[in-house]
Amino acid sequence: MKTFFKQFVFALTVFFILLVILDLVYTQIYSHPVYARNKVNWLMNKEPNQQFDYAIFGSSRVFFHLNPQQIKSETGLSGINLGYPGSNNFEIKLMVKEFLKHQKTKKIFIQVDEQYNKERLDPIAIIPWMPFIKDDYIYNEIKTVDSAAVYKKYIPFYRYMVYDSKLGFREIMMSFINANKFDSTNGFAVPSGIMQKRRELSTIKLENKKNNQLQIIIDICKKENIDLFFFTAPYYNTSINTEVLKEQLPNYRDFSGVFREMDYFGDPSHLSKKGAEAFTSLFSNTYFKN
Repeated sequence: MKTFFKQFVFALTVFFILLVILDLVYTQIYSHPVYARNKVNWLMNKEPNQQFDYAIFGSSRVFFHLNPQQIKSETGLSGINLGYPGSNNFEIKLMVKEFLKHQKTKKIFIQVDEQYNKERLDPIAIIPWMPFIKDDYIYNEIKTVDSAAVYKKYIPFYRYMVYDSKLGFREIMMSFINANKFDSTNGFAVPSGIMQKRRELSTIKLENKKNNQLQIIIDICKKENIDLFFFTAPYYNTSINTEVLKEQLPNYRDFSGVFREMDYFGDPSHLSKKGAEAFTSLFSNTYFKN
């Protein structure tokens, strides 16, 4: 029995050490990847102290909709697209804070839509932040909306096991061999596909109240003397009570109904390549050309 107990303790110790080593290796690779596989990774590894004329934040409705390279060719202004799929107001706040820790900008644009009332984390969009949860600032943010944050920070390798499908061995290997699709376009990913089937009018109803996550961003920009703008990107055949957004948010502009052509959309919430080009030009003309 005594021998068994010693062997058990030894095996447990070896297992724990292995987890610590794996945690260190994975975190090091995500902190300094050959190819950044997601926007959080990409932002963390950008050369610091760059001066941008503007930065755009949001979900896939920014990621696939606004091309900084096209805006530069039209206006000469240098910008960055920091939207990524699934990102809600909590993740947008994290991105804004992380961006302003290392970079500088004159203007910030945030896309708001049917997710406006959400204040908690998105279970998918939060995953790219997990390799960095040992950073006190990131941990303190996440623990306010995730009761399991303490385990993800302090149990070695636990977060990589929980999110294995998104942060596991395959993703680690891909970071060595597969370049992302948005580095050369400064954060924009070219959308694919064209919507084939019309749909009846869809209605989105927003609750008329402040969003605490967005209010924090408003306060940060006010303190840092950064011009802050909110907007809603185009939808197909969708009614949304954007008067709520106009009332609650500063410098808000509604683009939700600017396009009616089906070939401008990949699906009712996302533009096609043609639509993204048209919206980028409209965005550029609206904000950057006097």
